Amino acid sequence: MKSNSVTVFLIFGLICFSGCTHPTGRKNATKDTLDSSISTLGTTETKSGDSLLIYDEFRSVFESGRYLCVISYSNECPIAKSYIRTIKDLVRDYGDTIQFCLLDPGVGTRSISGLESLLFHDPTGVICRRFHIKVYPQAVVYNCLTREIIYSGKIDDRVVSLGVISARATKNYLSDVLANVRLGKSNDVVSNEAIGCFVGPFEGEK
Repeated sequence: MKSNSVTVFLIFGLICFSGCTHPTGRKNATKDTLDSSISTLGTTETKSGDSLLIYDEFRSVFESGRYLCVISYSNECPIAKSYIRTIKDLVRDYGDTIQFCLLDPGVGTRSISGLESLLFHDPTGVICRRFHIKVYPQAVVYNCLTREIIYSGKIDDRVVSLGVISARATKNYLSDVLANVRLGKSNDVVSNEAIGCFVGPFEGEK
């Protein structure tokens, strides 16, 4: 009887072990596939379930065209708020050929009035990490077809340092890039370091 009991226990244990490992293997395969896709866009970081949904939603909403301009924005940042008029002008001037997105870097911001459809919340930071967005406001111009970042950095040169903002810009980096993109020209400035409020921490981060 003791031998039979041990045999039954071993068989039961093998069945449980087999059943428990199979779903995990499928889940990892799903993550591996997505990580491979995201790797070509700038990150190989493992994503949580929520991040996968956010990533897919972002792509379906904002990457149907050829070009995308992402601007990280929050009305909680005085520097970002100083660019409301500039952002509206950019959307007015280039929104017919270039898709815009106002990316909320995990702070739950309100949209700029009139641009509500362009706001996208990124509570886990998956989109910020994908485009290497470190501060807000920061602009990223992206070719959705070739999956290449055309420009990343300042909107213009008005922000000298944190707390120091000039009344007028002498160099309109983002506007110049968007104008060149629309005309099919190359850009003299590919990137520079944006100055603004730091993004994060995001949900799940300490």
